[in-house]
Amino acid sequence: MNKEHQFSNVRGYVLEHRLVMEKHIGRYLTTEEVVHHINGIVDDNKKENLELIATNSEHSRLHSIKRKRNIHGRWCKVCR
Repeated sequence: MNKEHQFSNVRGYVLEHRLVMEKHIGRYLTTEEVVHHINGIVDDNKKENLELIATNSEHSRLHSIKRKRNIHGRWCKVCR
């Protein structure tokens, strides 16, 4: 729980993968930025498995390309 975080929800929670990425890059993410799980496993929040993508549109495009190639079987919540 992190009630002081600028993007915490009403209960004070911030998604773990966003916190991991923020720590890695040394700043808060913008509301437009999306953290992509490279291996498709949404609870694998190791920094090596996370990729910062500038917009939701770019993130959706990435998953569209991967679906055509059938690279991984699970998809993030944004792309379902």
